[in-house]
Amino acid sequence: MPGNIEDLRRATIFTVYRDPGSDQDRPVWQMNGGFGDLLLSTRQVSSKSGKMSMVFEKTEAGASKPKKTGAIISTYLRRQGPKSAENAENKTVAIQFGNPAFSHLAGQFSGLIAEFIVYETILKEKEIARIETYLALKYGVTLEKNYLNSLGETIWNRENEKLYSNNIAGIGRDDHSALYQKQATSSSTSDQLIIGINKIAASNAKNPGQLNNRDYLIWGDNAQPFTLNRDADPGVNDILLSEKKWLMRSSGKAANTISTELKIDTRTLLSEHFPKEYFCLAIDRSGSGDFVPENCSYIMPDSISDEGIASFSGVLWDTDRSGKDVFSFGMKFGLLANAAKGAAKLLSFHVYPNPVIDGHYNIAVTLDKPADIYIQLYDVHLRLIDSKKVTGQADYLLSRNINAAAGAYIIKLLTSGKEFSKIVIRQ
Repeated sequence: MPGNIEDLRRATIFTVYRDPGSDQDRPVWQMNGGFGDLLLSTRQVSSKSGKMSMVFEKTEAGASKPKKTGAIISTYLRRQGPKSAENAENKTVAIQFGNPAFSHLAGQFSGLIAEFIVYETILKEKEIARIETYLALKYGVTLEKNYLNSLGETIWNRENEKLYSNNIAGIGRDDHSALYQKQATSSSTSDQLIIGINKIAASNAKNPGQLNNRDYLIWGDNAQPFTLNRDADPGVNDILLSEKKWLMRSSGKAANTISTELKIDTRTLLSEHFPKEYFCLAIDRSGSGDFVPENCSYIMPDSISDEGIASFSGVLWDTDRSGKDVFSFGMKFGLLANAAKGAAKLLSFHVYPNPVIDGHYNIAVTLDKPADIYIQLYDVHLRLIDSKKVTGQADYLLSRNINAAAGAYIIKLLTSGKEFSKIVIRQ
């Protein structure tokens, strides 16, 4: 390591790592030099002299071991001044990751280390909060404190949003802190909600979208299960929502103009009891979480993959500039029946060739004016095989494929609250 930290008598050290989940205490990194020695393990920060020790993982009430989390940000402040006598002759500053060279701890660390930052000073509380916010949004780690931008402004208030301060993630740009997060997910959730600007890519670096400086979209959930009650009555509004709900908090001058894509794993939520064609994203624009129909937007997925991943594109947040929305997923049974006044009329709907020989077929649709359409493919048992949403045109020519066995299939065209069907045969 650079020789300019050889004294390291005052320091603030940040480490982002994923705990492998072992019950044993494992070393993450260890540093030695003229300043003495330091060790970060999965339970504490300590030195060989035993003069410093800080347990930073919280435990459940009555539990004997740390609570499992997806990823951890460890922030350690070293305030000691004098050098260690036993290392006074050691002029080499070294750091080892996962190697217990001088540790009494047994075993190797088998987790993942994402980032390691050393400041040769004691940072102030607000400075620490800014750096932890940067790391938390970059790696999808949930902080138990307020999130601050580089100006020290609060962009997520944990006390005000304590109901939704679970599994927090976010996208945002802050040039002063070198943050440019274009897509994100929480590191500790299993349903894997991913939100990104424009179109989600294979990685953050490969996402070509752009954000304005200090624009943020941050979301957290209410820690409820991502399930639907089979016996629940959708009620007069024909809506049945998951118990899990998210709060989306917007900040910045142009955050409400960011077009986003959402991907959500529906396998926990959807079953044969709930037809996929009614699955939707529901956004309560009032931010209250009451989901009163006049305050809500209902958006159907562009598609649901064979693996159960539903994709929603072109989603805008905080369109009323209130600063927040609440959203959830569920079944909107009356969504396709609620045609708006002045809706587009279908002029023609053709499927060819029919029969289909190699699985490839074309769909031609003509409307009297531009409108969104949904194309869905079902087998004879009314199981959804394929779904596609296209927008903004009056004339559509789509090429699709039946990736299934020979037989009869139903193609449904959904537009302006009306449904049209055709039978296609795959030979």
